[in-house]
Amino acid sequence: MDEIEAGLIVRVNPKRRVSFLLMARFPGGDGTTLHASRRVLGDYCPADAKDRVYVVAKGVCRLTLDAARQKAREWKAIIAEGRDPGKPEAEAEAEPEVESDTIASVFAEYFKRHVMKEGQKDGRGKPLAPLRSASEIQRIFDHYIFADLDGNERWRDRLIASIARRDVTKLLDTIQDASGATQSDAVLAQLSAMFNWHAARDDDFVSPIVRGMKRTKSSERKRKRILSDEEIRIFWRACETQGTFGAFCQSLLLTLQRREKLRLMHRDFLTSDGLWAIPTEDREKGNAEYIRLPPMVMQIVRKQPTSASAPFIFQGRLKGPINGFTKDKAALDAKMEEIAGHPIPHWVLHDLRRTGKTLMIRSGVSPHVSERVMGHVIPGVEGVYDQYEYLAEKTAALRKLAALVARILNPKDNIVSLKPGLRSKSLTKKKASG
Repeated sequence: MDEIEAGLIVRVNPKRRVSFLLMARFPGGDGTTLHASRRVLGDYCPADAKDRVYVVAKGVCRLTLDAARQKAREWKAIIAEGRDPGKPEAEAEAEPEVESDTIASVFAEYFKRHVMKEGQKDGRGKPLAPLRSASEIQRIFDHYIFADLDGNERWRDRLIASIARRDVTKLLDTIQDASGATQSDAVLAQLSAMFNWHAARDDDFVSPIVRGMKRTKSSERKRKRILSDEEIRIFWRACETQGTFGAFCQSLLLTLQRREKLRLMHRDFLTSDGLWAIPTEDREKGNAEYIRLPPMVMQIVRKQPTSASAPFIFQGRLKGPINGFTKDKAALDAKMEEIAGHPIPHWVLHDLRRTGKTLMIRSGVSPHVSERVMGHVIPGVEGVYDQYEYLAEKTAALRKLAALVARILNPKDNIVSLKPGLRSKSLTKKKASG
């Protein structure tokens, strides 16, 4: 009960929603009979909202403490006149609508229309496929914008029009301190995309995000990490102890394919001699389309468990493809450090693709061939007019990469020892010539 305004009550529900209620004797339908009851005045909003009253879904208001006290006084004055404050007069109903879009409600529409493309078709009448980043977009909003990683509420119920530049800066500072600058920039990118989408559909909304809010420079965001030869040897030994995930990681290094492509490798698209037809997705930027896996990779593939009901090469749970990379990657990192006897500099799975590309160039493969192995889009005129599939060249490139990795894993094989007899004859000839 409020000590300043009699009858004003604050209620907090199990979901931490804070509401203001007024306890009073409200007039009945005949305007004379009074009934004691509690009615909701509105939900609490921070004091920085400058005492504005915001009407949101189903007529519920958002109020500061001062605004709640003022509204309680207004309601009690209406009750004293014998009128029900819950039934405003016609002139009150004619007041213009106030902003009602919350971050959660705008995101729901944004996710439905922009991310999932629900009900949308292309020029040929074909349904548009959802963005491949849909799950990551949902994760970022759930764990960093709607609430934090501990489940504490953040912006879920904030009105989008109330988000100021200082709010964005404060949010990014908090994320950077807890999760790093790169994660902060990832949140900024998704938040900016939604704000821009909403601004294009709302006459009054202006995004609070401006240039200069990123926490890292472009040169810093561009990863350059590759594994050294010694790290590759440690990595390979560690993978041998990690089951399907270890085999999957070894194959990432040897094929240069994107993680998602390799994860979804299907037995129906792989021939016995190693020809892999890589399915192409809608709106995909690039795809290697066909590559022939070298014997080193096929040995890994043949060791994987098979099942008629599980068609994926790298099987996960419930007959689906491998998943749960975070936990498995942490286990692999721990094993690598155990083998090395010292901490290993941080690396991510995509660094294996960069490492493999570097090794392929080191083995003598032309850059334009390695780009096609990776499935990159070939820019300019060459990409438009050169439609040759390069299957033979890609096959040779992958074999060279596998051979180099094999030499790195077994460096002693590079040393050729001379037989004692040959060595003595060579020395005899050298002395005779001297």
